[in-house]
Amino acid sequence: MRIGIRRMTSADIPAGMKLKEQNLWNTLPDDWQRQLDLEPDGCFAAEADGQVVGTACACTFDTVAWVNLVLVDDLHRGRGIGTSLMRTVLAWLEQRNVPSIRLDATPLGRPIYEKLGFNVEYELTRFEGTLPALPIDVSAGRVTTAQASDLPSIVRLDQRITGTNRDKLIRYLYQRVKLFSVRGAEDVVGYAAFRPGSRARHIGPCLGDADACRQLLAKIGHVLRGDFVFMDIPVVHSEANAFAKSLGLTPQRQLTRMGRGVRIQEQLDQYWCSFGPEKG
Repeated sequence: MRIGIRRMTSADIPAGMKLKEQNLWNTLPDDWQRQLDLEPDGCFAAEADGQVVGTACACTFDTVAWVNLVLVDDLHRGRGIGTSLMRTVLAWLEQRNVPSIRLDATPLGRPIYEKLGFNVEYELTRFEGTLPALPIDVSAGRVTTAQASDLPSIVRLDQRITGTNRDKLIRYLYQRVKLFSVRGAEDVVGYAAFRPGSRARHIGPCLGDADACRQLLAKIGHVLRGDFVFMDIPVVHSEANAFAKSLGLTPQRQLTRMGRGVRIQEQLDQYWCSFGPEKG
């Protein structure tokens, strides 16, 4: 059976959804479309007999790239398809001279990435559960819905904490989901968002100082009370882990943040929860 690799298009999204269902991922068609919108040339599909049997994508943020949506059909695993897709993505990034390549690995994918030169940076815990009705009044807090005028400040804050210029991602999110922010004396000191998923609402990113992030998560918790949610939290952030547990959320699985090339320094004490494996 001959396997061919080509660029992925929006017409392949239904096939991608079938692959993600095999892995019980939280991905929606909008998540695939976001990747295609942000980086149309960085999406690849593996085909066998005219059927999509694997995908792998990358999204570049200036000097940093995030690899995501790496999936292989159950019946075609063990044939090197995932490795071939990853090599295609890495070659594409090398042509663009991207010095830092990052991803969040599942336990299944981690050994493949290690063989391709990715190194472990730290672990994240995915928490899940149904949010309770919070016994606090968030209406008097400093949390507001972010406005267009807040975006430059949010981008600066995000870049300072993540070490990555995610301007195009933040502006894309602003057009499609509600961003919440907390402003200090001069600049935004925290921001957060949530988005729908096929299995749960995904809370994240939530970045900023401790007081701002507690208020942001309390506000989102109030908005989503009664909903089933996911949050991906760095293991080293004890306060964020404790906050998730105080909401009754429980660990679902571990993700491993890995990097290849120049290591990015993040301020993990202000990294309350990530956007998710797609974009860090």
